[in-house]
Amino acid sequence: MFFVNPNNYTSEQIDNALRFMNKSRQVSFRYDLLDRNDIKQGELDGIESAKISYGEFNIIKRSATFRLNEYLQRNINYLTEQIQPWFILHMPQGGTVEWPLGIFFLESPERQIEGSYILRDIGAYDKTLIIEADRFINRHFISAGTNYVGAITKMLTMSGITKINIQPTSSVFLADREMAIGTKVKEAVNALLGEINYTSIAVDEIGFFYSGPYIEPAQRDITMRYIADRDSIVMPQLKDSLDIAGQPNVFVRVARNLDMATEYVATVINNNPSSPVSVFNRGRQIVNFDEIENIASQVTLDSYTRRIALNAMSTYSHLSFDSALMPTHGGAETLYCDFPGFDSPQLYTETTWDMDLRFDGVMNHGARKVVSL
Repeated sequence: MFFVNPNNYTSEQIDNALRFMNKSRQVSFRYDLLDRNDIKQGELDGIESAKISYGEFNIIKRSATFRLNEYLQRNINYLTEQIQPWFILHMPQGGTVEWPLGIFFLESPERQIEGSYILRDIGAYDKTLIIEADRFINRHFISAGTNYVGAITKMLTMSGITKINIQPTSSVFLADREMAIGTKVKEAVNALLGEINYTSIAVDEIGFFYSGPYIEPAQRDITMRYIADRDSIVMPQLKDSLDIAGQPNVFVRVARNLDMATEYVATVINNNPSSPVSVFNRGRQIVNFDEIENIASQVTLDSYTRRIALNAMSTYSHLSFDSALMPTHGGAETLYCDFPGFDSPQLYTETTWDMDLRFDGVMNHGARKVVSL
């Protein structure tokens, strides 16, 4: 998570200030206007309200809404310029720590006239919008032996993207591949990332497209802690819901690589006694089956199938809660949650959040339980 800390405050000092350890917290917000190359053009004075949202499974993961008062701010090019909101924490010792909350293209600006004011309600989306809208206008050829990440990077650069942070891989194409005219670039990129069991493409808070090998939730580092008895930032309303009807406990994936005439098969059986949906506890199999067109190797398919199984198993337990605004959240954070009614602290993977950018604004969190096979 990128942030600006000119006074070199320690992580503990920053965390204490964010969590009201000094019984109070002072925050403010800034809205930078950027050109198409992410170069700052100035600061916006006319933003009356704003909300930032993240959804791990949304087509475009990070989005925003802004209400702009045109009486205070008129000079915006809605076709090329972008807004970058910042969360500013005023430290008790003096100075600030600042977090960017994303870079957003401006879409669908609705104009309203209210008395002497002209307001625009602006829907905005992160840079994933570029490859969601772009398609191949010619057949896109990938030759055998091409590195997967190299091929993905080329697709992104063809769409005009220069800020790319995808972890390297040794996986290469075993045969020639061709993408059809009209294929969405985002669809092609995510298909190739899936073949090497990487996470789907996303854009971070400073505009970099990123992805890397999928890591099972139980193996990830804890990135955020919420302890109700200690943290005054946690609101008292919590909701923990269970949905286990029809949850599968056997997962089978068959990959037929058409270009190599090979077939891989992977099977994962949930037989964990601690899982209420396991074969062990239910006494019967509920099978989830699917075919995959391409996969890099048998090892990748095995990992991919475990990923499908873990995702399905974790959906039976959902947690939602509110907190004060916490600008340190990115995508798929691992939350350590110790709340009333929990027999013991639990780990959750955050799948959604949204922030109402006011000094007393609320952050809504949605997460699902981390499970192990």
